[in-house]
Amino acid sequence: MLKLTVAVLAIALVGTAGAAGWRDLKIDGSSEAAFQQSLAAFAEELTRERNQVFTAALMDIWLKGTNDAKADQREYTVSDYHSQLDGLSYDQVVTFTDPSGETAKQRYEDAKRSKIANPAQPAVLATPRQSSRTVAAHNELDQGELMKTRGNVVTHDGRPINQDENRAQPK
Repeated sequence: MLKLTVAVLAIALVGTAGAAGWRDLKIDGSSEAAFQQSLAAFAEELTRERNQVFTAALMDIWLKGTNDAKADQREYTVSDYHSQLDGLSYDQVVTFTDPSGETAKQRYEDAKRSKIANPAQPAVLATPRQSSRTVAAHNELDQGELMKTRGNVVTHDGRPINQDENRAQPK
């Protein structure tokens, strides 16, 4: 009976630790390796939506630090960034640039909506691959209309179109 009680308590504690695990995580900015390791721990523990909010907040902090440094006419380094983030929890990071927490709430709601709209979308800040963007751009250019300027039809580089032959005049 004692073994059963201990096993039930152990399972209960493990379940509780996993549920609150991400809330207990802190960023370690003591070195680049420690920083990357702590970010990996956050990525592993956070839900998809919270990870998206967290990543956006990290970018905001970098941009704010860069802008503040420019205003002070100094350089903002990775070391400065790590020092700023050292010891911060998830909640502290996502409210760093907006202490009211409204930006984080809005980002979380947006992340939930994007997950519902497109559940197959990769977790963080998904953008199309370069090759698919290139193909889409070429298709758009191939199907694009000729530019019209003050009644004259011209090509993309401004050469007039010979209306009789429906092709650009040579330069």
